[in-house]
Amino acid sequence: MPIFISHSSKDRDFADALGANLVMSKHHIWMDRWELNVGDSLLDRIQHVLTESTAIIVLLSKNSVESEWCRREINAGLMRELSERKSLLMPCVIEECPVPLFLQDKVYADFRTDPDEALDQLKAALAKVSNPRQGRNETPQFKTDWSVDWKSRDGIRLIEWTFVDHGHEWPYVVLSKCTVICNPKASVNFAKAEAEDRADEYMRDILATVMEQVPVDGLIVRIEDAREQAIAKRFNRSNGEAFDIHFSYRRLGEDNGFDTVVYFDNNLQIALNHMVAVTAQPAR
Repeated sequence: MPIFISHSSKDRDFADALGANLVMSKHHIWMDRWELNVGDSLLDRIQHVLTESTAIIVLLSKNSVESEWCRREINAGLMRELSERKSLLMPCVIEECPVPLFLQDKVYADFRTDPDEALDQLKAALAKVSNPRQGRNETPQFKTDWSVDWKSRDGIRLIEWTFVDHGHEWPYVVLSKCTVICNPKASVNFAKAEAEDRADEYMRDILATVMEQVPVDGLIVRIEDAREQAIAKRFNRSNGEAFDIHFSYRRLGEDNGFDTVVYFDNNLQIALNHMVAVTAQPAR
């Protein structure tokens, strides 16, 4: 879902300029004036985007801190932070004003003195939530880091998701990969999508198809030693596209004397959920 900009209507010029600048940097921005049509429910649409957005930029000014509407948007963001246990609100001070008490413990981008530096700070903060090509998933026990890359060999496109599972209590890490080899039809379609700046959406859809067609139990592997484990699959689409899929798993680090069971479907679902969240358009 997109990044929501909470602001007072009296600060719309600043909000529009900031939104346009972030869009040029390939961030997916949502603002009511850009997205709503005549007859749309303002309350319903904003509530939906606040609930689903990957981040909420809060423009702090004299106008916004006095706005009941802005306070409601901030409160909604705070409730999500508490329930989801992750940082969502990104305050930006655009003029001298009292910073709300519940935002004072957050680092904010200060546009009052150096707008260019503040913009760079904001872009850096947004990168971790708006980049569909890499991410991190954390649980109390371990972390899963991943990224996706693609290349072309003799006109054939290859897409590769790479995952590293690691934890403080583990003496080793697990390296796993999902490599997708596109047939000529799919390679042409991928090249077209890339030319139209839709490569992320195309890779997302391929990963979704992988998750639909590969049985979950077919992605569970027991690692007994340092040797790589591998599984190969193939699936076709009705439009003539076909994909050869290669799953590989390997354990690196100390041998603790126990086997390691890898549930690769969990990793693929983590990547798919992230790519869907970042690239999805808000429902109309």
